[in-house]
Amino acid sequence: MMMSLLQMAQWLQETPISVSIRESILMFPLLEGGHLLGISVSAGTIAISDLRMMGLIFKKESASDVFHQLIPWISAGFVMMMITGTLLLWSEPVKCYNSVWFRLKVLFLFLAGLNVLIFHSSKIYRKMHEWEWAADPPRAAKLAGWISLISWGIVIIAGRTTAYNF
Repeated sequence: MMMSLLQMAQWLQETPISVSIRESILMFPLLEGGHLLGISVSAGTIAISDLRMMGLIFKKESASDVFHQLIPWISAGFVMMMITGTLLLWSEPVKCYNSVWFRLKVLFLFLAGLNVLIFHSSKIYRKMHEWEWAADPPRAAKLAGWISLISWGIVIIAGRTTAYNF
């Protein structure tokens, strides 16, 4: 017999790790702060790369140079965000299960990841050397940048709303 998602959330919420995080005076606030720091670093540097990809900032820098300089920061922030986010979810899985905002956050996090996957597997990325200095980047690059900015904005808003919505 398979457990429903709600039953899994209820079981997870009663595990010693979940209870420890939730009841700790320091652990939950440290995880929350680390999560916000990870999001800030990752989404902030992603926004810079999106704006460059759209041709709105760093026009005198090649797009590939900007991306290569930001990738370590994007990656570090993303890893920190995912680890702390997983632990925060583990601490309150039933609250997250019942939250429309959390579901919206996960949906747009998935959309942001799908956007990255599509962009990096497309010819627009593979042929970046042809347009990376262009004053007006290709429409597909701009679209990927807009989708990313909007997705990450919704992820952040829905995440903050999840944290304060009971």
